Amino acid sequence: MNTFLSVKNLSKSFYKEKVLDNLNFEVQRGKILAILGSSGCGKSTTLRIISGLIKQDSGQVWLNGNRIDNTPANKRNIGFVFQNYSLFPYMNVRKNVEFGMRIRRITPEIRCKKVEELLSLMHLEGLEKRKPGQLSGGQQQRVALARALAIEPKLLLLDEPFGALDAKIRRKLRRDLKVLQKELGITMVFVTHDQEEAFEVGDQVAIMNDGRIEQIGLPRDLYDNPKTNFVAKFVGNMNVLRLPIQNPISKKEREVMVRPEDIIIKKYRGEKNSNELCGVLTSYIFLGPIIEAIVLLENKDVLVALLSKHQFIKKALRRGDKLSVKITKYRTLPKG
Repeated sequence: MNTFLSVKNLSKSFYKEKVLDNLNFEVQRGKILAILGSSGCGKSTTLRIISGLIKQDSGQVWLNGNRIDNTPANKRNIGFVFQNYSLFPYMNVRKNVEFGMRIRRITPEIRCKKVEELLSLMHLEGLEKRKPGQLSGGQQQRVALARALAIEPKLLLLDEPFGALDAKIRRKLRRDLKVLQKELGITMVFVTHDQEEAFEVGDQVAIMNDGRIEQIGLPRDLYDNPKTNFVAKFVGNMNVLRLPIQNPISKKEREVMVRPEDIIIKKYRGEKNSNELCGVLTSYIFLGPIIEAIVLLENKDVLVALLSKHQFIKKALRRGDKLSVKITKYRTLPKG
């Protein structure tokens, strides 16, 4: 394994509130790690410690085999892209992109060549003289990316970079980012609270909760094989249901996890199989080709089932219909 970034036992508190709690993870060279978590879980603090903008209370940060804890931020050669772009409003696009190179006293000839390359790479040709206020949000974020890449960083950190943009632009930019990363071979850590974004961008995804990594792995592994209760409920939609134990003597129930796509619903015809449940269709949500059906079971559990628009129409389902519910696959709820 070619580990490029290693975070070891990282802890950080602000005013006695622990934000990072013995955090550990690794990123392989030339890969993107997406850190996924809700607000306040410590994602942004992690990036700021790696970049050197703030100091950890304990733990270590290693980059390319070297410990960089005591290396000043401006000496780490790490690029940082923020959600709010952080462009200089009084500088045009060209000057914003070459700012880091000017600080490093790179010659005008090299700066000019690099700016032209990056503007072409970011599809910003012809916008060199515009100020940030004359650009769209997507264009501003492309300028911010170009500025971060201009210094040829060893590592690129992105903190909710597309969070302020609308859905369509976000999808376009994250796909462009993935292509760009493969072309340049740069190692990235991408922080987001958006699961779709994390799964699309990350080669691996780390689920973060209360300053710790709950689980790290491929998107499919996180979805299909959650290791903790938190990951099971956080990744994707998950129904947590009480099912009767298959024992004619016992009336006990077990708590299980069921994905919405692992549920088959149909109108109740007066009888049901032993492996089926009964419920009522209380509402449904139209999501284009998919319908999200909300069902109230006899034991008062509420579940969400997914079916295609074609299936929904074919079954002629209506609010208030009594349903037979078949669960095709379930998982025992993990501990933690």
